[in-house]
Amino acid sequence: MATLETWVGFWSAMAGVGLLWSRMPEHVHEVARYIISSVVPMVMPYFNPYEQITVSEYGEERFRRNKMFDAVSTYLRSACLGSATKLKAKLGNNIGDDPLVILDENQEVVDCLDGARMWWRLYPKASKNTGSTIISMFPGDTDEPRCYRLVFHKRHRQLVLKTYLPGIIRRWRELTAKDRQRLLFTNHSKQGEISMWTSVPYNPPSTFDMLAMDHAKKVEIMDDLRAFQKGKEYHSKVGKAWKRGYLLYGPPGTGKTTMIGAMANFLDYDVYNLDLTSVKDNAELRKLFLDTTDKSIIVIEDIDAIEVELTTKRKGKKMDNSDEVDNNHVLVELSNKTDDKSKVTLSGLLSFVNGLWSACGSERVFVFTTNHVDRLDPALIRPGRMDKHIEMSYCRLDAFKVLAKSYLDITEHSLFGEIGRLLDETDTTPADVADNLMPRGKRNGEISRLIDEIDAPADVAGNHMLRCKRKRDADECLAGLVETLKKAKMESATPPMDTIEEEANKEEQT
Repeated sequence: MATLETWVGFWSAMAGVGLLWSRMPEHVHEVARYIISSVVPMVMPYFNPYEQITVSEYGEERFRRNKMFDAVSTYLRSACLGSATKLKAKLGNNIGDDPLVILDENQEVVDCLDGARMWWRLYPKASKNTGSTIISMFPGDTDEPRCYRLVFHKRHRQLVLKTYLPGIIRRWRELTAKDRQRLLFTNHSKQGEISMWTSVPYNPPSTFDMLAMDHAKKVEIMDDLRAFQKGKEYHSKVGKAWKRGYLLYGPPGTGKTTMIGAMANFLDYDVYNLDLTSVKDNAELRKLFLDTTDKSIIVIEDIDAIEVELTTKRKGKKMDNSDEVDNNHVLVELSNKTDDKSKVTLSGLLSFVNGLWSACGSERVFVFTTNHVDRLDPALIRPGRMDKHIEMSYCRLDAFKVLAKSYLDITEHSLFGEIGRLLDETDTTPADVADNLMPRGKRNGEISRLIDEIDAPADVAGNHMLRCKRKRDADECLAGLVETLKKAKMESATPPMDTIEEEANKEEQT
């Protein structure tokens, strides 16, 4: 601790410097200010024993999220929170989840490796006036809204670059694989802001075993997905981006959304549900695409139902019906009441699916769904963009048996033959059939009352009555389905009133 004489001597020296400064000529002041403002900042790093690495949340021009930022966040949450005093906690979407504790901004934590100390701090905005040597892992990161700053001694540079940082990445991958949570992403934008992804946990109950469709078609789709998942070397050999496009088409209620959930479960991929009406232009569409991760399914649902107007513009004249359409000039004007300038070109969408930008990433599946495949531009669904077209058709006997197993837990019944014939004669969707297979509720005390009337142990009687109830439910549901199908068959056989009136008018005229 400094003595009183030391402090007196220090302030006396400072007073002398101030007096000397006040008596210097003006030109000396200018030289001194230049040295302090220009020379000192250039010289100071040579005397500073510490270096630092900045890890920005986004890369250059905020065009793509920096995965290293996520790796550091995950690592610090698992290894360094014990030395922090300011933390933030949030609860996930599931009530049973433990609270997620993360590092608060401007909170410093200390980590050690082989006796070397490293200091981490999360900054809300990267500071340009650092005062020490900066090793920037991504250009342009001093303008990003958030960044991590790692400070260490110069003598530990090689340890940090060759051992410490690679160890953080390995630890991040281990923790990510262990705590894997499938996510459903959707894009949204606020007034005056760019569109960005937000996510929620995604655990779809549907699987291919539960999917109501022809068994041979399901096996074909699963084999195709397996081949894609193992096709890294093949795609590299033939010079194609590692991606696959699926077009799901068919009437509403035929299971297109259920198929997407089954594909996500089968591949264990995240799902990105892209809403084109929230995308401002092609540049924003590209940014959203670059922010998707590998091993993901990118979905555009009901692409035929999006409120778009296709117009073709040529320089100097208007198009007539005989002119050929140039995809480079087709404009998809998306309906957006808050922004009249919101637009995505068809060529931009095609580039997103199978153009230059589609190669920025790997192991991605694109899925388009539509109720009216004939309304889609052929350029959008040709092979190479939508590689496999899957018709989601009406319910037939094989699909019905899958539903009967799932809803009623039965594989055979005397009414199956009649139901199969009726399904062949009517266009009934799997959703309509499933609605008829849902057992209607009984009174709460019915089983208990019937068990009391049986002279048997409670567990034996209970199991017996549950089996009887399940059989009665199956009989009632299947009988109700038969009646529904018969009614649908009669309605389809009866011509509409306008057709009857037209034929009557023709007879009167003759």
